[in-house]
Amino acid sequence: MSPSAHLDLLAALGYAVFEQSTDGSFHSLGDAPEWLPAGSLMEAFPFLEVFLPDAEAFWADPARDHSTLPSDFWTQTDARGNNLHFCAIAVAGEQKLLLIERTRLRFEQTQAFVQYAHQTKLAHDEIARLGRELQRATEAKSEFLARMSHEIRTPMNALLGVAELLSETPLNAEQGEYVRIFRRAGDNLLNVINDILDFSKIEAGQVELEYIAFDLADVVQEAIEIIGVRARAKGLCLNSDIRPEVPPRLMGDPGRLRQILLNLLSNAVKFTDRGGITVRVKPDADQPAPCTLHFTVRDTGVGIPFDRVSTIFDSFTQADASTTRKYGGTGLGLAISKRFVELMGGRIWAESTPGDGSTIHFTARFSVAETTTALEARAPKATAPAALANRALRILLADDSEDNRFLVRGYLRDTGCVIDEVTNGAEVVEKFKGGAYDMVLMDAEMPVMDGYSATRAMRALESERTGPPTPILALTAHALKEARDRSIEAGCTDHLTKPITKTALLEAVHRYAPEHPNAGRIHVAVESWLKPVIPAYLEKRRGDVAKLRFALDQGDYATIRTLGHQMAGSGAGYGFAEITEIGGTLEESALAGDAARIRDGVDALDRYLNNIVTE
Repeated sequence: MSPSAHLDLLAALGYAVFEQSTDGSFHSLGDAPEWLPAGSLMEAFPFLEVFLPDAEAFWADPARDHSTLPSDFWTQTDARGNNLHFCAIAVAGEQKLLLIERTRLRFEQTQAFVQYAHQTKLAHDEIARLGRELQRATEAKSEFLARMSHEIRTPMNALLGVAELLSETPLNAEQGEYVRIFRRAGDNLLNVINDILDFSKIEAGQVELEYIAFDLADVVQEAIEIIGVRARAKGLCLNSDIRPEVPPRLMGDPGRLRQILLNLLSNAVKFTDRGGITVRVKPDADQPAPCTLHFTVRDTGVGIPFDRVSTIFDSFTQADASTTRKYGGTGLGLAISKRFVELMGGRIWAESTPGDGSTIHFTARFSVAETTTALEARAPKATAPAALANRALRILLADDSEDNRFLVRGYLRDTGCVIDEVTNGAEVVEKFKGGAYDMVLMDAEMPVMDGYSATRAMRALESERTGPPTPILALTAHALKEARDRSIEAGCTDHLTKPITKTALLEAVHRYAPEHPNAGRIHVAVESWLKPVIPAYLEKRRGDVAKLRFALDQGDYATIRTLGHQMAGSGAGYGFAEITEIGGTLEESALAGDAARIRDGVDALDRYLNNIVTE
């Protein structure tokens, strides 16, 4: 195509074409469009002063990878006051061509695209902002729940625990009734707290199902026994019917299954004043998957209105607005059960006739587990208190709450356990350094050093020793999954949640106590006439350990010599020849100013005192 043909084509397309001369000026090529203002190019389009330096660099660059360079759009007003939109295009080649385009449609399209991009970015930024706010709100909610759980459970532990201990003491009928009311109210409050926490964990997607072997009949019977007290108080019959074709041992989450049954049974007892309640289990005929079971809980209670049946599994919902006032409850039990059932691969629904009772159905999927052997079935199971008796477990209890320490002492009172108490994490680490303990009960929230940091420090100390690790049981009011994970990550053997019952604590101590707790203990035979004064003597020597360490830090050898001399003269007289020997070593070392030998002697005394068992 000839140059003139090119110019004709550009003119037909609405471009004004200019060529730059060697002196830098521009002259028009071809016919000028009617919209082109009069005067020179620079006078007609002042915006070009901004664009031309870029165009000059473009024309001069031999490495350019494209043949045109467009400018930004600009707008200027004509003689009639109309806004006109233009764009300049530098064209590479033998000639330095500059095209001027008057554009309306392309400008509007570009502006629309820019506006769309701007709005999209704003929307993206808003979504990102809302996401950040939601994340902060979720974190704040989790932190609030964790804090409130801890603050409520800590005093609840003391209240329910003391009520349990009080119920074991001789009480007259009136006092016994007061204690029963006390315990029932506390249990109801704890159930409300647990419901709210369970629902929050479900909403946050923090619930994970266990997959362990269990006996189905045991789970059903445990749920019936727990609810049985309330049912019998109302004169109701509780029955269960597990069909023979249901496998006796299953693989799944027995804890969540028990919780579902407890929620449904509790609900049934609440709304039933006569008759009874029956739990039935059979294979689910509608499901081809193996070991999918169909559970029903049938009651003879007040029933549910037809228009409310479909809503009873909604959160914070009860069948009638007056239900909460009459029967109590949060309206969360059935909602929580529904979520657990869904996690188990099943569904839940209700059938009811007002005045004639209700039936709650749910299905759940399990696997078949190996059957317990006859030998295992016949094996007697010792109760935790009996198993702990006379084992003389030495337990280190770390808790800054005097009420909770009192409660643990009360729970373990008749087990023969010896308990050392400290009130912060730093003290528990210091005690652990020189003592031989069979178990540590560790609170999480303590001053000076928290339980997690203390546990890590104790595990680090154990890495320098030989022998199995000491069981460290977190005993804390933090009940959320994150707290359990944090305890295990810190090195705790297990995580126990307050409020804790006496039975639960004894079973945990029994489960994790070493088989031979007296290994490493020093047995000392003491004359019977001395036994009444021995505890005070040994306690005074334990106090001397702290005095010796302080004196050594201060370089006070005179005090060390005096304390060593006293022990050397008294130990053997009470039956503790080792104390006499250590005391003599400390006295000699103080005279010689031998700090290293003194430190070894103090450590030896501490270990000896922590391992003494008098007979």
